[in-house]
Amino acid sequence: MKEKLKGLFTETKDIEKSSYIWNAASGLLYSVRSVILLMVIMRTNGLEDAGIFSIAYAISSLMSYIGEFGVRKYQVSDIKEINSFGEYHFFRILSCAAMTIGSVGAVIYGLLCNGYSADKALIVLFVCILKMFESYADVIYGRFQQKWRLDIASKTTMFRLVASVASCCVCLIITHNLLISVIVWTVVSIITTFMSTILVAPDFCRLKSEVNKESVKRIFVECFPIFLGFFMLLYVGNAPKYAIDAYLNEVIQAKFNFIFMPVFAIEMLANFIFNPILVRLAEEWHDRHLKKFKKMIAVQMLAITGITVCAVVFAWFLGTPILSVIFGTDLSAERTELCILLIGGGMMAMVNFFAVVMTVIRQQRLLTGGYIAIALAAKLLSKFFVLNYGMLGTSLMYTSLMTGLAVIFSVTLIAGYKIELRSKKPGQSLQSC
Repeated sequence: MKEKLKGLFTETKDIEKSSYIWNAASGLLYSVRSVILLMVIMRTNGLEDAGIFSIAYAISSLMSYIGEFGVRKYQVSDIKEINSFGEYHFFRILSCAAMTIGSVGAVIYGLLCNGYSADKALIVLFVCILKMFESYADVIYGRFQQKWRLDIASKTTMFRLVASVASCCVCLIITHNLLISVIVWTVVSIITTFMSTILVAPDFCRLKSEVNKESVKRIFVECFPIFLGFFMLLYVGNAPKYAIDAYLNEVIQAKFNFIFMPVFAIEMLANFIFNPILVRLAEEWHDRHLKKFKKMIAVQMLAITGITVCAVVFAWFLGTPILSVIFGTDLSAERTELCILLIGGGMMAMVNFFAVVMTVIRQQRLLTGGYIAIALAAKLLSKFFVLNYGMLGTSLMYTSLMTGLAVIFSVTLIAGYKIELRSKKPGQSLQSC
C-alpha cells in the first residue's frame, strides 16, 4: 500500500507537463478553500461566524509570512545549492517557532484591544497553528521543486487540502460549531501533511548531522528583505480587514471578504503561470541568456494583465450575482467595489512577480524601501477610509496602494537588472549568495 501511494507522488512520464497541471490544480484549490469554507459557514452559521473566520484567516495568512520568511523562492532558485537542504530546514524550524510566538501575541492583542471573545481568540489561534504546519511543509515542497519535482509538491498539497477542507465542512454541517470545526480542520491538515510528505521526503530531503551556522545566517540576511517585503505587502492587502475588525463589526467584515475573494484568486492564477518556470528563469539568468530571460518576464506580465482584464469584464456583468448566490447574501450594491478591487488584485500579482524576478537576480534588498513606504501609507489611511467611505473608500485605497507599489517595483527591477549586469560575471550572481 505504501509503495502504491509513493508511486502516485513520484511516477510521471512528463514531469514538466505534470508540474504545470498539478500546480494549477493544487493552486486553484488552495485559492478557493477559504471561499468554500466561507460558503459553508455562511449557510450553516450565518454572517457573524463568517466574519470571525474571515479575520482569523487574514491574521493567520499574515503570520504565515513569518513562518515562510520568503525562503521558498530563494531556496528554489538556489540551483547551485550554495546552502544545503538541512540548512534551509533548520532555518524553517526557527522561523516557524517565531511564527508561533507572533500568533500568540496577535491573539492576546485581540483579546485586550479588540474585545475578542474566548471562542474568537481560539479560532484565530487554531487557524494560525494550521498555517504554521503548512509553513513547515513548504520547505519540503521547496526541495521537491528545486529538484524539478513541483508535481510531487502539488500532489501532496492536493491530498492535504481535499482531506482537511472536506472534514471541516462535514463537521460544520453536523455541529454548526465553528470552533470545533476549525479544530478538526487543523488536526486533519497536520496529519495529512505528515502522511503525504513522509512518503516521499527521504528520496529528496537528506538531512546532514551538522548545520553550518554561517549558511543559516546567510539565509536570514538574504531572505529578510523578501520576508519584510511580503509581510508588509500582505499587511497592506489586509489593512482594510484589520480596520474593519477594529472599528466596525463581523457582518461588514464578512461582506467585504465576500467581494475580496476574487482578488486573491487573480494572484493565485498568476502564481499558477510563473511558479513552474521559476527554476528555468533562474537558469536563464545564471547562464546570461538575457533575451530569453527578458522574453519570459514580458510573457508573464502580459499573462497577468490578460487575467486581470478578463476578470474585471466578467465581474462587471456577472461577478456580484454569482457571489450573491455563492454566499447567500445580496451583494449587488458592491459591483463597483468588486471591479476596483480586482484591478488592485492584478497590480498585486504584478508586484509579486517583480519581487520574484528581483530574488532571482539577487537584488531583493532594493525592494525594502517601496514596501515600507506603502505599508506606512496603508497604516495612515486605512482608518480614515474605513470610517468615512466604507467599502468604496477601502477598495480605492487598496487599488491605489497596489498600483503605486507596482510602479515603484517596475522602476526598481530595471535598476536592479542594470546594477547586477554591471557588477557580476555570468553565473556569479547565484554562486556568490
